[in-house]
Amino acid sequence: MSRNAFTLALLGAAHSLNHSLFLVIPPLLSNISSDLNASFQTLGLVVTITFLIYGAGALIGGPLSDRLGGLKVAQLSLGLAGASSLVFLFAGDLIALGVGLFLMAFWASFYHPTSNTLISKAFPSNMGEAMGVHGAGGSVGQIFTPTVGYLLGVLVNWRFAFVFFGAISIVTAVAMRRIPYHEEMTSSEGSEKVPLSELLRVRGLWMILLFNVFVGLFYRGVDLFFPTFLSRNRGISGELAAVLNSVVLFFGVIGQYTCGRAADRYGSIRVVIVASAGMFASMLFLQLVPIEAAGIGLFIAVYGMSYYGHQPAMTALVSRVAPRNLIGTAYGMMFFSSFGLGSFSATIAGYLADSFGLETAFWTMTLFALTTLVISLALLKIQKSTHATT
Repeated sequence: MSRNAFTLALLGAAHSLNHSLFLVIPPLLSNISSDLNASFQTLGLVVTITFLIYGAGALIGGPLSDRLGGLKVAQLSLGLAGASSLVFLFAGDLIALGVGLFLMAFWASFYHPTSNTLISKAFPSNMGEAMGVHGAGGSVGQIFTPTVGYLLGVLVNWRFAFVFFGAISIVTAVAMRRIPYHEEMTSSEGSEKVPLSELLRVRGLWMILLFNVFVGLFYRGVDLFFPTFLSRNRGISGELAAVLNSVVLFFGVIGQYTCGRAADRYGSIRVVIVASAGMFASMLFLQLVPIEAAGIGLFIAVYGMSYYGHQPAMTALVSRVAPRNLIGTAYGMMFFSSFGLGSFSATIAGYLADSFGLETAFWTMTLFALTTLVISLALLKIQKSTHATT
């Protein structure tokens, strides 16, 4: 295996585990709700706070990666997030659950801006493809997470599902020491150093951040309640709902790899627009196609490819827009806008699900998806510059 392939493979595994720590929640939401006697609205609020921390911590992790190097911070993030899962062994009430999620989210939040910084500097000529491979590698592992997490939760206990993926995260963090990467690649180029205030004046950055806010508002609610929606509103068993959640990630692998390559060839913004249209269309398929099985199938394929497909294109775009020595900070802002501010979707969806039903909650997520599409069209106004090609 080549040096580059080994680096992307191990980072893909780390990426998968960073998400897997949280992907066990959706298929086990009903179990957690019953065990802790908590409503969907309450759990939605807990998840909102969790992902607000998950997003806000990126504002720390991004600058740290600019100063200390992406690899070091990524190892620290994955290892300590995995260790935090041990708290769930003592989660006998909602407070203990919240403490465990808080610690896990805080440490895990460092990962994305650091790994994206590392990849953007290690693979400058084919960045979109490298981002796509990294994302696809992460999704391959995530494909099995909802199903494995559900089975562990049902056969053993929902707490053990968290600890299982936490233990694997610790092992992977140790293995990352073998990545043949030179930390000097992450150092700032002194002659090109740009002050932080200039990052906020970058052309189109605020539009990119707004786009990511609405992507987060759309995605988090759908991600959290999709298995429950299938079980309660479409009459699908919990086991099959968990499997279908994994199938979404299978199509995500295809979307990330193909869209990553397409971003290098056709431009990141074009790919983001097409993916945004796919996200909106997928929600319409799920709720309007008269044959429910067909609607679910279309949703899974189009949503999986579109949502996960937009990610490598967007991360490549941010890297080309941001000043070189502030890439980590830019990724921190990007991640916070999507996972932090967008995390309020969990509370919104939880409230709507309890008060008006899951159908209403999913129609609201559809409106967020439509807004995302409209904002993506506005990204066309971003012009080519020294750091970006659209």
